[in-house]
Amino acid sequence: MQDFLLVNRVEVLSQAGCSACGGGFSAEPVGEKALALGVGNPDRIYFFCSGCGDNIMRHVESDESRKRYQWDWAVPLRAATQGSQAH
Repeated sequence: MQDFLLVNRVEVLSQAGCSACGGGFSAEPVGEKALALGVGNPDRIYFFCSGCGDNIMRHVESDESRKRYQWDWAVPLRAATQGSQAH
């Protein structure tokens, strides 16, 4: 399973799939746009790929609902290899 850095949320996402279509996020080094939705408590966040996120945002009608969504950027993290050290 691939880990992704969510740039603006400053967190690592280990569940690397869209909550709507189930597709994975881009493994390309540049990453891809992702939509985050906070529901209820702060620990309950859903993530959507750019295609599903665009579709969702086209259908959100109220400004109050829009506040629960935030665009972010998901960048794949490469796995650390044994014996490698960060400097």
